[in-house]
Parts: sequence; C-alpha cells; structure tokens
Amino acid sequence: MRHLPLLILTLIVVPQTGAAQEQAFSDLPADHYAFEAVTFLKSEGIISGYDDGTFRPSNPVNRAEALKIIVAPLVTDVQLDQAKLANTVFLDINNDDWYKPYVELARASGIVDGPPKKEKFNGGNSVIKVEFMKMVQEAFGADPQTSFSEIKIPLSQDVTNTDEWYYPYMRYGITSSMIMISGDGMLSPAKELTRAETAVILYRYIMYENNRRTQALLSEAESEILITLAFLEQNDIVEAEYSSARALLAARGAHAARPDEGVVQGAVKITEGFRSLVRGYRAGVSKNFDETIRLAGESWNLAELARKKDGDLSSIADQVQTISKAMADSARAQQSSPPVEGE
Repeated sequence: MRHLPLLILTLIVVPQTGAAQEQAFSDLPADHYAFEAVTFLKSEGIISGYDDGTFRPSNPVNRAEALKIIVAPLVTDVQLDQAKLANTVFLDINNDDWYKPYVELARASGIVDGPPKKEKFNGGNSVIKVEFMKMVQEAFGADPQTSFSEIKIPLSQDVTNTDEWYYPYMRYGITSSMIMISGDGMLSPAKELTRAETAVILYRYIMYENNRRTQALLSEAESEILITLAFLEQNDIVEAEYSSARALLAARGAHAARPDEGVVQGAVKITEGFRSLVRGYRAGVSKNFDETIRLAGESWNLAELARKKDGDLSSIADQVQTISKAMADSARAQQSSPPVEGE
C-alpha cells in the first residue's frame, strides 16, 4: 500500500543549474558541505530552521523528526487531518503527540513497520543512517529488495554480511548516490545522523530521482576504480574487492538512470572489468591459475566493449587491458614454472 510517492512529481521541483543561491541560514555558509542540500530543501518547504535564523547543522535528529522531514512534503492537508483523528497503533505514542499523524501515514504506506513486527516506534531515539535511508527509499517507492538483487557482495569493512536486513538499503544507497565511502573506508550504517547529514542524504536521493546525479555516480565509480588500483598495488585484496564492488554499483546506478548513454554503458563495462581483475587476482593468490587466466581474458574483453561504447573511455580501457595481459602472462609463467621444493 504505497500512496505517498504519487505526490512527489507535483511537490518536488528540480532546481535550475547555475542559479545563485543565497545563504538561507546564518550558521550555514556557502562553503558548508550541506549548503546546497539545505538551501534546496528549504526552498521546497521540506525543512526549516529555528526562530533565530539558524539551522544548527550539527544537531542530532531523532526518528520522529526524521520521519516528518520525509513524509510532510508528500502528504496533503486532508491526509494529515485524517491521520490526526485516527488512533495510533504504537504502544509508545500518544494520540496527541505532534508526530503521531506522520508516523501513522508512514506505517499505512509501508515506510515504517508496525504491529506485529514493531510494537513501538521509538520516536525519541536518534535516527541512524540506514534507518533514514530505508525510510527515504520506501517513501519514494523504491524497491531495494529486488533492485540490483543479482549483486550480493560485501561493500566495506562494516557492511560485509549480505544477509543483514539493512544490506539492500545500503546497496541501493550507493546506486542512488545517497551515500559514499568515507575516508576511513567505512559506510557506517549505524551512524547517528545530524540535521546536515539527513538533508544531504535526502537531497541526493531527490536529485537521483530527477536524473540529476548521473555525473556524480560516474565520478564516484572512477574514484572507486582508483582506490581499487591502489589496494591491488598494496596486495590488499579484501579492500580491493570492497572498492570494486562499490564502483560497479555506482556505475549500475548511473545506468539505471540513463541507460541509453554510451559513456554510461561503457562505465558499467569498465567496472565489470575491474571486478574481473580483482577476482582474477584473488584466484592467483589461491594458485588457481586457470581461473586467473580466464578472468583476465574476461576483463580484457569487457574493456574492449567499453571502448566501443564510448571512445572517450579508450585510455582507461587500455589500462585495464594492460593489467589483464600482465596478470594472464604472470599466471601462465607460474603454471609453467617447476614447483619449488617443499611446496
């Protein structure tokens, strides 16, 4: 039962590129990482500041506040009034609590779980990253459980179990550019969010829905490829696997938004090629040289397909093919070498 997403097209307006943006809050300067997100969301009436003209970007956000940010712009006054009259089903919410109608509308639309799965909403608890991402994705009608479900690979040091309930939301978060890897190599699904962080995540998703994050996703895929190469040089196969997985997801997210663009199609092939390279490297470490040779050939062919999709990808395709050939040659050399005594 998903009625809220039907209102998005009439309520969410894509900002004009290149338009000058005035400082909306006294404590949010133009060089703040959340400035663009907060300014846009304020202009759409999705978020607001305090009476003193501040936004207080570092303040924590609880679950009730986070849900209102998501739901408020997606419902009509009539829906809200009706929800105010309804009795809540949650044991820890009173019928006169300010956030009760937003929670009940969200529950009825499947954005949050209700009884019997969840008896309490815990509105006063700090909202964590993956909870907020889940609510945003569900509110906008995404289907993280089936979208990109053929990809079930660890994404970072702190997102390794693909069977965890939150894995599909983290995976979809990468493909929709809601989240990116941090400097410490973590995705931090349990991080308690600030007002600025919730604004950025929501803004990125709205822009993705409006096909305005494709270049950001391609840039992220490129960045993850460079990280993959660096880890391979360090012989850190585990981190290389993580980063190559994120590169593939970012490229796939761009492809889902703009499937007919050659550069996007080529980017998918390049990231698939890097996945094959990493898997080939792993096979070589295990001395499965036949598999290494096979995967090196697969990577070489994927790079050639990328070159055909878009000529601008020739340089990186050359790099992939050079690495692929070196990997295959090394595997063949080790196959033909006599075993070392004692092995």
